[in-house]
Parts: sequence; structure tokens; C-alpha cells
Amino acid sequence: MTVIKQNEITPSVYKTLTVYKASAGSGKTFTLATQFIKLIIENPYSYRTILAVTFTNKATEEMKIRILSQLYGIANHLEDSEQYLKHVMMSTELSEAQVRERARQALGLLLHNYNYFHVETIDKFFQRVLRNLASELDLTPNLKIELNDKQVMEKAVDDLIEELKPNSPELNWILNFINQKIDANQSWSVMHEIKKFGNNIFKDVYKEYYSIHQKKVLDDAFYQTFIKDLKYERQQIKTRFEVYYQRFEQILKQHGATIDDLTRKSTGPAGYFLKLKNEKYSSQDLDLSTYQNAMENSENWVNKAQRNDPSWTKLCLELTDLMKEAESNRKEWYRTYKSVDITLKYLTQFRLLDGIENKVRDLNSQSNSFLLSDTQTLLHSLIKDSDTPFIFEKIGTRLKHIMIDEFQDTSTVQWKNFKILLQECMSMVDGSNLIVGDVKQSIYRWRSGDWRLLNNIENEFSPQQQSMLQLKPLQTNYRSLRRIIEFNNAFFQISTNLECQALSSAGDFVGEAQMRKAYHDVEQVVPDGRTRQGLVSIKLLPKEDYVETTLNEITGIVSRLFQQGAKESNIAILVRTNKYIPQMADRLMQQPEHFKVVSDEAFRLDASLAVNILIDALHGLVHPENILRIAHLAKAYQNQICGKLLSDNELFVHPRRLSTEPIEVNQEQQKKDDYQAKRQREERDHINQWLPSAYCGERYRLLSMPIIDCVERLYAIFELEKLSDQSAYVSAFYDLLNQYLTDNLADIDDFLLHWDESLHATNIQSDSIEGIRIMTIHKSKGLEFNHVIIPFCDWKLEMADTLWCVPHTHPFDELPLLPISFSKTQMSETIFESDYVTEHLQNTVDNMNLLYVAFTRAVKNLFVIAKRKQGGSRSAIIEDSLEMLHDQLEDSQLEGDFKDSKDTLRFEYGRLEFEEEKEKIATQNVFLIPPENKDVTIQSYDAPIAFKQSNQSRTFVSQEDDEDDPQQGYIRLGNILHQLFSRIMTVTDIEPVLREFEQDGILYDELITHEKLQEMLQKRLNNPKVAEWFSDKWQLFNECSILHVDPVTNEVQVHRPDRVMTDGQQMVVVDFKFGKPREKYHDQVLQYMLLLKEMGYQNIKGYLWYVYTNQIEEVNE
Repeated sequence: MTVIKQNEITPSVYKTLTVYKASAGSGKTFTLATQFIKLIIENPYSYRTILAVTFTNKATEEMKIRILSQLYGIANHLEDSEQYLKHVMMSTELSEAQVRERARQALGLLLHNYNYFHVETIDKFFQRVLRNLASELDLTPNLKIELNDKQVMEKAVDDLIEELKPNSPELNWILNFINQKIDANQSWSVMHEIKKFGNNIFKDVYKEYYSIHQKKVLDDAFYQTFIKDLKYERQQIKTRFEVYYQRFEQILKQHGATIDDLTRKSTGPAGYFLKLKNEKYSSQDLDLSTYQNAMENSENWVNKAQRNDPSWTKLCLELTDLMKEAESNRKEWYRTYKSVDITLKYLTQFRLLDGIENKVRDLNSQSNSFLLSDTQTLLHSLIKDSDTPFIFEKIGTRLKHIMIDEFQDTSTVQWKNFKILLQECMSMVDGSNLIVGDVKQSIYRWRSGDWRLLNNIENEFSPQQQSMLQLKPLQTNYRSLRRIIEFNNAFFQISTNLECQALSSAGDFVGEAQMRKAYHDVEQVVPDGRTRQGLVSIKLLPKEDYVETTLNEITGIVSRLFQQGAKESNIAILVRTNKYIPQMADRLMQQPEHFKVVSDEAFRLDASLAVNILIDALHGLVHPENILRIAHLAKAYQNQICGKLLSDNELFVHPRRLSTEPIEVNQEQQKKDDYQAKRQREERDHINQWLPSAYCGERYRLLSMPIIDCVERLYAIFELEKLSDQSAYVSAFYDLLNQYLTDNLADIDDFLLHWDESLHATNIQSDSIEGIRIMTIHKSKGLEFNHVIIPFCDWKLEMADTLWCVPHTHPFDELPLLPISFSKTQMSETIFESDYVTEHLQNTVDNMNLLYVAFTRAVKNLFVIAKRKQGGSRSAIIEDSLEMLHDQLEDSQLEGDFKDSKDTLRFEYGRLEFEEEKEKIATQNVFLIPPENKDVTIQSYDAPIAFKQSNQSRTFVSQEDDEDDPQQGYIRLGNILHQLFSRIMTVTDIEPVLREFEQDGILYDELITHEKLQEMLQKRLNNPKVAEWFSDKWQLFNECSILHVDPVTNEVQVHRPDRVMTDGQQMVVVDFKFGKPREKYHDQVLQYMLLLKEMGYQNIKGYLWYVYTNQIEEVNE
């Protein structure tokens, strides 16, 4: 018998966290959806313990629909869901019948408990946490989350400037800043710079140190001492360098020599000390290669004829020693000297940040708002010191499973907040957690996304937790054709090597290792069976007429695709910024094919003619003196609604002005301003003739209306229903206005102000709009298109910005955080040089990732257009890679002279793939049926209101066909009793509800009075069963809807039991009846009971209560 010792057994550690590194097109959504489905099929009630977070609302909706549709497909034996079925069966070891039954049950539970279906954006999740922690954070529970940080900040700066007083410190800081600009021969207009710098208050690193640096920066004594110390340090260094020049002169004087006696005079080695005298201390200014020979060999100070003279030899030795000594100190001294210079640059603005921050907080307090950018930092201040169960309690559920999508875009502070919850879930025996991301697609660093978190994910956990972690790559690209995949594999391997070599040459070996790690999995697998199809075309154009040539290339590519049958909606043009979008759109729309172009701006509310007319009409109501705005409204109305092409002359030139007759003005009787006012009225009256008469005639009535009613009336007055394709915009505008009025007590001016500030940029749902999509690379993330064109692929790699640095050298470390101007030239040879190296690595990865995201959007054809010989831009690495690409990819073609910058370089791999129109197979999955686009015309009608008693009594009054008919009296009494029972929870509610009925006019005659109803109810409540139903022991669901999908018709049906109660032990269903017993009533209650059972409830009882006879019948299954 073999004996196994205890210490020889290696226990298997259950992996409670799986990290999928998912390259582009590798089935990320499938992976997340199958994991979610697997968990709820294993336990259909586990949906309450699962949290899945994404980064966009669109991704959230896609994930929810994917989960619901596949559960439906599995439960109903649909072919589309077979892949999911097999995956779940393999991972759970459940039989097919078990999986299908549990999928049906899980689907029902999710639909009936949709509020607990927690697939949401990371921002929405933390907003939910924030609201639930409102009391702990000293916030109001009904606060609004303000999304537009920049606009709030700009308003704060404007208010700050307007409220400046002569003795305010902010005024002195601004004046100091202006003086600095003037001293530097720069523009003294500083508002733009202050607003740009003000955006720093939203950066996580600024917030992290805010409480520390705020006290010091605002302490005037500290600030003045800090400035004084820095300037003193700089002056001391300047003096030391001057001393070296003085010693140089002294040595020459001692030996009776001058600079002219030395080699090449002032341009030779002596130039080293002359430059120190002239405050040129940098290595670049000194050009040390010029003086290196003099330091290595003292004879090089003089000419050959002087070298054998002993007196010259001694002079040369002394000068060499002096230069070596100066050079040994220069680097460290200059490092401090230059650091002082770049530190002083932003200190005055640094102080202004606190004023801006306080003003932002005041604005938020006044509007009961909270900045979205502050959410994470505030929560972290509370969560970091709290135990996890406390957080679970506040969010209303105890999580066991967390799934994080697009993890590469997570910020450090978001991760700190999430990590606490994730570690708790990892510690659970039955926990199963998931992280999905791709370092190569991290392009949101401007939103504080940090790709290094995913790149080094294993370092985020303790050694014990690392044993629970497993990393899995998703390497197969299911999106693109073979040629596209092969090109991207080759290009990004080559370009990554080039970037890594550049980092290594600059001495950043850590950055090189990080870059290689980020792109180590860039090579993707091509699915079996894919033939060598697809096209990659790259054109690098000379600088001359570059923009015009690029626009012509774009139109040529689009025309070629269109002629071959490509759909406009399958073509995307991706750009780095919005700069060239108007030119591209105009050029495409001017083509003979009249291409329809759709950009992000086309989906904004302010792109709608109808909405703009409504806004101008509202503005004209409250500001009739604004002639230009009203004229714009009149022209739009005449041109677009009435079909009359109204010229500016007709609109603005008053007939009287064309008359040669002089206008008499009695200066003694009428002042000049009265005359001007009269002329303005005449102008206004002239313009008003082009507007609807009702608009001018009903102005005061319109102003007295509620805003929403006013807008509806304006819609009718201006006949906006005549405009085509405006319904989506107008409907969205109504929704926006309603939501705004719900959140704010506002008049028209307040709404118009918010419209101009932010509401105008609200987007509508855009899926139904066809056309060539023009968008930024950032907006394209997560999308795919058959044909992708990337013009102007030569953006600048590094932009000037403010970099926040944590100093570790005295006296700079007196402040915990310093704003430094990001620039290689300025930051090199300073104490902040390592900060530049780190930021440069970030920029390198960011720019490579932008290219990766753009290139991997293509399914069939990829076209790239960029500028040649463009150092410091993205096109440089493309040009540097082409020859190696040509060597590596067989059948590729490369044309052009690399040495001639005026020649066009052309690279092609593959051949153009055209559209294959396939008829879409109608799906049987109710969740995947595409929405049918219908043209809807919004019309407004006058609604004259006639009251009889009250609004609520109309329901009962309208049924009084014959008040003398006893049958009608019973029906009316039954309606009232039904309404009464639906309103009362317990017996204590009866009296208040009866009083309310009297006030609403429901009880108004002798037939049905308060007293009669009270007497009738008391008799019914004498029944012990009825009395129990209306006691306070129950949790009540009065007339709640139960949704149910009919298995035969696949239609959603709504069921509304009169009263559903639970005491935690049993569920009770009661239906109130006021007529004779019928068999169908039993069937109805029985159906309610079966539906509740499907929802997971046990021990269900059903009853029919015939109220008039006070008989109770129990319904049994």
C-alpha cells in the first residue's frame, strides 16, 4: 500500500478572478455574456449578486440584449443560440434539458426583477453608490450629477472675474500673471489661458493632493517665502557660474594672456566660460563636443607653436582643471537653475485654481449638483476606510460576482474603489469574477484611463490573491478578413520594435519593457477557413497641396466603393480630431453621387431645423428687442416652412428707408433715444410681418403658459409638422425639456441659458440614420465597418500641456505637487526629467493605441492617407515601417522614391473586396427583432377642457347613462369600491382615502356617500379573513403589473391582480369582484398564481372576494 504524506499533497487553488486580455474582434462581448449566462443558469436567483460594468451606455444595452436574447434562444430551442447552449453545457455539466429549463426560469426572473439586472456603466454604478451614501458624505439625496465639467469651470472663471474686488487676492494673482506675460513679451490677454489651466481641477492627481497643497498655496507668507527661496537659489547658481568666468579671466591675467592668445579665440575652448558668463548653461547651449578636446588634452587650449613653451603649458593645465571643475558642478547646478525657471512659470495660476475650485463648488451648491469628475475621489475618501459589508449594505445587495469590461480604460481612483469590492468577492468560495480588457485599445487617458493597471494586473494583488488569479488571452480575430489581420500583425510587430528601440536609445529601459509587454500579444490568429481576402492601401503624400490631395483621395475611394455596390452605412472615415470633418463632408456631398454624410454633430439636437426654430421662437418671446435673432427665425420660417425664398434685403430693408423723403424729427420735442426706439419698433414690425400672426398676437398668452405648453403651441403656430425627418429630434427635445423642468424650477430664460451652455449638444438615437459615418477614432472604439478610410493620419505625437509632478528635491518639495509645462526641451536637465520620461512613454503607447484601434475597425478594406517626411507625427512610423512590411508580406506592392520627399509612396496588400448583399434571415428571437423605422408626424391640437365635477370623478360620471337605473348605480358603486380597495393598504387608510374622494368629487350625491361607504366597509371588515388582508402584517403589491410572454404568440401580455400580499412565508393573491360568480374568475386567479410560481415564489394562495355578498372563495391549483 502506498502512503501519501500530508505535506506531499498540493491543494488546487480555486481561481476566483479570470483576466481576459482580449485583442480587437476576439469575441469580448461573447465571453462576458456567456459567463453571465453560465452563472444565472447554475443558479437562476444569482442575478441579484452579479454586477457587470461597462464604460458606455451603448455597451451596456448591447450586453443586456445579448444576455436576454440568448436566454430566450436557449429556452426556445432557437438555432442562433446553439453556440451559447453548448458553451454553458460544457462549463456547467448540466444536461440540455436542465440548461433550457433554467434559461427559461432565469429569463423570467430577470424580466420580473429588471431593477436588479445590474449591467450598467461604471459611472452609473458609482453614482448609485454615491446617492446611497449621501448622508455619510453630507450630500442631499436628490442631488443632480453634472456631466459637463468644462462648462461649469468656464462659468466659474467668468463669475470669479466679474466678482473681483480691489482688495481681493485673486485680483492680485491675475495682475501678477499679466505682468509675467508682459515681461516675457507675450500677450497680456489671459482669460483663455486661465480657463485652459482651470481644467486641472478635474484631474485625479490634483484632487489627490488638494487638501495638502491648498493650505500652503493660499498661505501668503508661505507662498512669498517659497518664491523667495527659489529665486535666491537661482541667483546663487548664477553667481557661482559668474565666479568661474572671473577665475578664468584671473588665470589669463596671471599668465599675461588674453582670449585672443587661445585656440580659435572666443569660438574655441574659451567660449565655454564666455557662455557661462552670458547665462547659457545647458548642454545644448554649450555644445560640449566643441570643448571636449580641451578637457581631455590641455595642449588643445593653444596653437601648436605655443605648446612647447613651459609658460603656456602651465596656463593650459590650469584652464583644463578649471573647466573640469566647472563641468563637474554645471549639470547639478543647471538642473536646479532650470527647475526653478519652469516651477515659477505656473505658480501664480496655481493659486488661482483654488479660487476656481471654490467657485465651482458654489455653483454646484446653488444648483444642487455634483460634478461627475468628483464622484470617484469623494467615494474613495469614504470607501478606503470602510469595511466591504458596509458598502454592500448601502448599494442594497451583497455581490458575489463582479465583471469589469474595457478594464484598460479604468482610472486609478476608479480601480481603488472597485478593488475593495472585487477583493471581497474573490475571497468567497463560490465567487467567480471577470476582467476583460486590451492594453492596446486604451485610448482614454484624457479621461484618466491608465493602461498600466491592466498591463501589470498581477501586481495589484497580494501573493495570496495572485494564486486566485488566472490570465487568459483571446487571440482569434473573428471580425476582419485574412489580409487585414495579416497586415495588422506585421505592422504592429514592426512598429512596436521601432518604438521600443527609440525608448531604449533614450535610456528608458523600463518604458521599453512596458511597451513590449503591452504589445506582446499583438499577433492575432486567423480563423480556419478564411481565404486570402481583403485590401490594405496606404498612401503617403508630399507636403505640397496635402489637404487638397487628401480630400480628392477620399472622394476617389468612396466613389470607387460606391460604384462597386458598397452601402454608405458600411463606410467609415476615421480622424484624430474634428478639424477636417467639415471639409470632408462638404466635398463628399458635392460629388455627383450626392453622398449622404453622417457625423456625430448630425445627431445633436442643435442640428435640427425644427428644434432651432423652437429655440429661436422662445428666445424671441422673452427678448423681442433682439432683432437679429427674430430675423433669423423669420427667415427660417419663410424659407423652410412657407417655401418663400426670403432675401436679406426684403427682411432687413424697411420700405421707408428706400424713400427719398426726409424723416422729420423735432429734436426739441423728441429726444434722440426716443427716435431710435421708434425706428427699432418699425424694424421689428417690419420683420414681424414675415412671422406667423399668432406668434406676434399671442405673445403675452404664450409667456403666461407653462413652458412645455408654450413649446407645443409654438410647434403648431410655426407648422413644424411640415418639416420632414424632424420627429426624432422634436421628440427628444420634448423629453429633454420635460426632464429639465422636473429637475429645475425654471423660467424660459433659465432654460435657454442651459440650452446654450450644454443641452444643445444632447444626442438623439442615431441607429436609423443612413450615411457615410465620419467620426473620431475615439468614437469608433467598439464599432466595425466593412470599409475604413483613415485620412490625415499624421497627427502630432506630443502636445503642450500641464504635467503635475511630485517633487522630491529641496526646496521644491515644500509643495507636494507642482504644475510643469510638458516639453522635452524644458523638462530635460531638470529635477522633473524623470516625469517627462514617464509621460513620454504614456504618449508613445497612447499614439500607438490610437493607430491600433483605427486599423482594427476594418472588416474588408482599409485605406490610410498620411503626409510624408513628417517628423514628430504619427505618419513617421508608418513611413519607417513600409519597406519592412513589403519584405514581410508576400504579394504586397510598394512604389515610390523614399529619398525624394516630393514623391508619393504607395503600399498595397490584397485586392478590393466588395459588398455581398445578403438577405437578412428573419429571426424568431423577440429580443433581436430589429426596430422598424416609421415616419411619424408630430401634430399639435387645441384641447378645450370641459370639467364635470373633477378630473378624477370624470371616470365615474361618464358611466352615468341613466341615474334612475339601479343597475347603473351598482356599476358605479363597484367602480368606486374597486378604486378604494386599490388605494388602501390597511384599515387606517380608509378614512383619509374617503376624504380624498369627497374632495375630488367622486362622492357627491345621496346614493353614494361617505357614511354609506364607511358603513359598508365596516360590515365587510367584520369578516376575519378580510380583516387579516387589510392588517399591517403584509408587504403589499397593489395592482402591480406582471409581464408574461405567451409561448404560442410570442407576444408580451400584462396581468394586473387587484391585491398581492406577502408576509415572508406565503404569497396571497386576491381579486375583487362586484358581480355574480363566474368560472373564468377562477381561471384568472389561477393564472396569477402560476405566474407567481414561475417568478420563484412558493406557498401561494389565491382568493376571489365577492364584495357585495362578502363571500370568499379560495382558488386551488
